[in-house]
Amino acid sequence: MSIFDWQMFAAAVATYARRKLESVNRGAFLIRCTADGSIVAAVFGNDNYAADIKVRRELELVRARLGDAQAKEVAFGLSPDGYSWALLVRAETQRYRTMAAQVFQTEMLKEFLDEAVQGAWQAVSRTESGPMPRGTFEPCPQPK
Repeated sequence: MSIFDWQMFAAAVATYARRKLESVNRGAFLIRCTADGSIVAAVFGNDNYAADIKVRRELELVRARLGDAQAKEVAFGLSPDGYSWALLVRAETQRYRTMAAQVFQTEMLKEFLDEAVQGAWQAVSRTESGPMPRGTFEPCPQPK
């Protein structure tokens, strides 16, 4: 039985975001785990986590929304310089019987996380005067 170090993997994802996705401020993507074929979602930010309290508040808002997507945090990691962060999330897909339904649920989780991190950033950016109530923010406006 192998034991996977999710924290170390989350730090590697944050480092990947820092080095390969430096032009993307925040977002989400899916990662297929080759060991068991499962899929985890990674939400990340390239926005100076270690030095900016607003970024840490943004992450709190994203974490507060995970229950809305019936998802659970797997791990959190930072790039070595503390600038980039990654949160690994797994969807609760056990209730779906078919593989297609499970894959669809995971794809929906990725979209949900992308919207959640963008909305959290917008909410925190508008709130310069102090902390917001836990779990509240306005979602991103839909394109017209």
